[in-house]
Amino acid sequence: MPALHGGWRLPVGLFMLSRDTGADALGAPWLAAHQRHGFTERRNLTAAGWRLNLFGKLNGSAPQLFERSSDEFAACSGVLFYRGAATDTALERLLEDFDGRRFPWSECRGHFAVLIHKFGQLYLATDALGAYKVYHDGERHHWSSSFTAIRQTLPDHPQADPQGVYEYAWNGATYGTRTFLRDIHQLRCGSLLRFGQSVELLAEEAVLDCQPAPARSLDETAEDYAARLRALFRVYACGGGQFRTALSGGYDSRLMLALLLDAGLTPQIYVYGRDNDDDVQVAKAIARGEGLELEHVDKSQQAPPASAARIERAWVRFDGWKNDGLFDSGVDAEDRLVRAPRGVSVLNGSAGEIFRNFFYLPERTYRPVELVWSFYSRIDPRTITPAFDLQAYESAMALDLSKALGHDGQKRFSRIELEALYPLHRARYWTARDVGLNQRFGPLLFPFMEATIMRGTEAIPLSQKNYGVLEAKIIERISPALARYPSAYGYVPTQGPSLRYRLKMQATFQRPPWLRRWSYRVQQWRAPRLTDEWLQAARLAEGLDPALPAMREFFKPEAVRDADVLNRICTMELALQGLPHPFTPRSE
Repeated sequence: MPALHGGWRLPVGLFMLSRDTGADALGAPWLAAHQRHGFTERRNLTAAGWRLNLFGKLNGSAPQLFERSSDEFAACSGVLFYRGAATDTALERLLEDFDGRRFPWSECRGHFAVLIHKFGQLYLATDALGAYKVYHDGERHHWSSSFTAIRQTLPDHPQADPQGVYEYAWNGATYGTRTFLRDIHQLRCGSLLRFGQSVELLAEEAVLDCQPAPARSLDETAEDYAARLRALFRVYACGGGQFRTALSGGYDSRLMLALLLDAGLTPQIYVYGRDNDDDVQVAKAIARGEGLELEHVDKSQQAPPASAARIERAWVRFDGWKNDGLFDSGVDAEDRLVRAPRGVSVLNGSAGEIFRNFFYLPERTYRPVELVWSFYSRIDPRTITPAFDLQAYESAMALDLSKALGHDGQKRFSRIELEALYPLHRARYWTARDVGLNQRFGPLLFPFMEATIMRGTEAIPLSQKNYGVLEAKIIERISPALARYPSAYGYVPTQGPSLRYRLKMQATFQRPPWLRRWSYRVQQWRAPRLTDEWLQAARLAEGLDPALPAMREFFKPEAVRDADVLNRICTMELALQGLPHPFTPRSE
């Protein structure tokens, strides 16, 4: 297997693990579609009565597989660092250390699924947070990092999961172990499993302990997390190659740039947006002031790819669904591939909210349902059918929130537990979908999703999280120069927020959960009818029945005025339609 330039041999783009019945579980239409759109490298192995398919990434890299003998191997899907090493060295060390009983999560970085064959047994382990999602069918005969790989093993017309349908439509993700298809499930958290005649769960990893921490000053907290982040970026740098990161007007991307420069790296940087956007203006000011080259990417000015196979291309590259749905111009799918060429690792600042007050709720205890009202009640009554049961929906969401903390659904959440729900619930599911999708294109690094960085953030006092005070202090610790530039929030991080900004955030802070429950409904009553080109019947007909017959059990599509919601409804319709679609778009 040839090494890539820059020292990287990149991990697997996706894997499929099935009981070895002698037949290939990946059908010919699924394989042909994936080969047409970039998944060209494939390795096949058998172990412990299971068949393993490994595919390289969309940037053309081959699958990463370390074989020590005919009976022992380790493969990685996603991105893995182990004991400070990357790629083959990481897999070789992990294979040597693995004892078949425990998984060394504390020594791992990155987000991944690792498959290990040792002691005549086959094991699967995911990263500590469980951010790199693994899906399986109801019979547990098929396991994959690809949702559509499991989908194609189901009957032509699978059943929808009503709770999953409403969760995805309104929130952009599904939670716990469910998806929007009844017979496809996801692993909840970091897990170690053993595969034989049955599939046995050996261990699950707890990322946060939700315990109060000793009082520390703002400077002490900032120094702690600055040191953790510096140590993490030294691990990232060990893999060699080039690094690329976006730069915007916010704190997260600026912190990543500071860390890259602090590690002695010269990253490629880019900014998304129109010329007059705040993000673009701030990024250009930083690049000019620091003598950095900046690529400005205005997606609105990019020509969409040819319509033929556009929907199929999105279906393949985004594995059947993404947070905002599959139906767009196609520019996003092309841009992500351009951002991740061979030899380049891309950084993503998702989940930087662990350092900030994301929820902006008063400091008290909360019933689980109050959190549902505050953040998961994007419901427009005009768009739903009698299939929707509000009480059942809210109860299921509340139970998922409780399970994320190890509760039974009855206990109130302390403020520390509420803060823990950002990494353990929102990041673990909503943000995590983007983790898996981005890592299909090339090696993507999510520093704020690392367990070593998340740990303890739930106990940071709100006085340090409010208005980004702590994150600004971390940036200043690492790069005083970068901390002096204005932000898109209207103030310089080192100077703190203006009175106007504080008053604006206080207006959010003072809204009680019962009132937040109604915010989305009020917004939608005032929303204009949709004019999005890619959601019109003529465009939808390129890949599915624009009448959306399967989704009409749950929604009245013509009443939907939120483009993202309608996009997700159409995306689920695509998953529910019968084969051979979506492998052969109607336009061809």
